[in-house]
Amino acid sequence: MKLVALLTTVGIAYAVPGQLLSKRALTARDLDPRTGCPGTLPPGEFEFPHYITQVSKSQPDKAFGPQYFGVFTPNDVSSIFSFDIPASRAGANCTLEFLFPHQSQLKTSSYSYSGGGSFFFTGFKPGSCPNGQTTYNNLPQPGPFPPFPPIHMEPGNAYIIDIGPCWVGAGKCVAGITSTNDTKFSFFQDFGECPIGLYTAYSYL
Repeated sequence: MKLVALLTTVGIAYAVPGQLLSKRALTARDLDPRTGCPGTLPPGEFEFPHYITQVSKSQPDKAFGPQYFGVFTPNDVSSIFSFDIPASRAGANCTLEFLFPHQSQLKTSSYSYSGGGSFFFTGFKPGSCPNGQTTYNNLPQPGPFPPFPPIHMEPGNAYIIDIGPCWVGAGKCVAGITSTNDTKFSFFQDFGECPIGLYTAYSYL
C-alpha cells in the first residue's frame, strides 16, 4: 500500500499511485460538532500507530527507537509510522488519514510547525516494519508503489491519504515513512478530545 509520510505513512490499502484522496479545507459539516476539530475517530474502529520512530539522513546509522512524537526537518529527519492490522479486519475498508487541528483546539497535545508544508509519503512492504534497530541505512523493505508527489498539509484540515480493502495488510504490520523538504514539524500523537496525527480507520459497506 501507499503511505503518506507524516505522514510518510503507511501502506494499508491500495489506491491509484500518487493519488491523494482528500486534501481540502474543511467545511462546518466536516467538523466534530462537539469540539470543532477536523475529523473524528469512531470508538473501536480505528488504529493508533503501534510504533513511531525517526531516521536521520545526516546521522544514517542512528537508531531513535520508539517515540511518541512525529518529527520532521527539511531533507534530514523523517518519521516512520507502523500499524498492526488484525486479521479479523480483512473484510473492512482501511482509511489512512492525518488529522491536523489548530493549536488552539488541542488540550492534551501540542505541535510546532513552520515552513512550506510539503510532505512526502512512502509505504513499506506489508509485514516489513520498524523496530529498535531501524535507521536511515536500515529501513523496512520498500513497498510496491513509488512515493506520493508532495502533499501540502497545514493546520485546520484532515487529509485522507489512502483508502482500500484491509485484507492487503490484515494480520500484519503495515508502515510507511513521511519526509519533508521544506518544513520543521513536531507533534505529539494523541487521540484525545481533539485527535492529531496519523490513524487508520475502519469502515464496512
